[in-house]
Amino acid sequence: MARLAPFRGIRYTLPNLQECVAPPYDVISPLEREQLQRFPYNITHLTLPDRYEHAAEQWNRWQQQGILQPDPQPTFYLLEQTFSLPHTGERRRRLALVCLMALEEYEAGVVLPHEHTQPRVKEDRLHLLRATEANLEPVYGLIEGGLLPLMEEVASLSPLVAEVEYHDGTHRLYRVESGQMVSQLVERAAHARVWIADGHHRYETCLRYRQEQRRAEEHSSGLRPYDWLMIALTALEDPGVVILPTHRVLLQAPAHVPSELPERLGRWFEVCPVALERVMQELGKGAPRRGFAWVTRTGQAYVAWLRAGISPQELVPEGRSVAYRQLDVTLLQSLVLEPLFGVTSQHLERAEGIRYTRDEQQAVEWVLRGEGAVAFLLNPPAVQEVREVALAGEKMPPKSTYFYPKLLSGLVMRSLTL
Repeated sequence: MARLAPFRGIRYTLPNLQECVAPPYDVISPLEREQLQRFPYNITHLTLPDRYEHAAEQWNRWQQQGILQPDPQPTFYLLEQTFSLPHTGERRRRLALVCLMALEEYEAGVVLPHEHTQPRVKEDRLHLLRATEANLEPVYGLIEGGLLPLMEEVASLSPLVAEVEYHDGTHRLYRVESGQMVSQLVERAAHARVWIADGHHRYETCLRYRQEQRRAEEHSSGLRPYDWLMIALTALEDPGVVILPTHRVLLQAPAHVPSELPERLGRWFEVCPVALERVMQELGKGAPRRGFAWVTRTGQAYVAWLRAGISPQELVPEGRSVAYRQLDVTLLQSLVLEPLFGVTSQHLERAEGIRYTRDEQQAVEWVLRGEGAVAFLLNPPAVQEVREVALAGEKMPPKSTYFYPKLLSGLVMRSLTL
């Protein structure tokens, strides 16, 4: 199913990679962008330019100056990330194969999305792709097929070509020089599907760019450079695949509703008051039971677990798959946020009247300081849940997945003209 291919990666030749790399473009704040771009060769000059033409000029100039240099032969790369989980400090390790993958329309069932995309963002990325003719950042995907043991072998036998310490851990890039291993990876992936974890906008931008190029080259046959994109693929079973929860803080609420929540939810949930400082520990201990927690301005904290014998999908309006209807975030939205607080999915998408954070302590502090009316805390969805929702042909609810850590941009890039 998934068609993979090696490529000539373009990499920095500068000695201090830490100055060159950056998080993905869509998680960088304006202040962070300003700080990163103080270094004249930081990747954000390409991924977040002031003008698209300027990105193209820099991209070409840096290659001419030898600041960026293509590897001599097409190959695969193996990315190893070692990192600590936020708040707990638990150490994890994650592997990802960086390669080219043939673009597939979603309808083919080979590449499965789980997020909605915004036209404005895709338009921005399309202008950048047209200008640079390059994949400056890899899309991040999860691949089935049991590739983890093979990736482990690749990591142990391939030479290290880049290493950088960043805020969230250590990132190491290996170059796969064994043609036999490349062939084995291609063969194994030929029977696998891929789930997009991060980079939906960039993937769909590449699909649109391919359409443009095909129209312009009516006579073309066979796979062309624009039929492929650079992607980093982690095995679905990799224990280093981490999804962080995204908590919701309502900025305003009817005065009586937060105090009435225990009684209103009691018909479906076991509602338990808990100590404020232990609310997330108690919520985490109860997983995989369906539930969520909340904290009010008065400092009261509760955890709610769906009662035994009550099926989640019975409480959510029909029209969605079973996988979607039994998510914690779906129950919260369908039973609490929309009917009791008037927060619709459109409000969630536009972040109107609501703030998001992956830091539960920050969510609680916002409410206790009076910057929010009530904080709703969630366990993260399991990777299997994301997989099942996508298999059902659906997208996850807004702001429900955050894969951690993000891939660093700037370790390896790909030109469509090589």
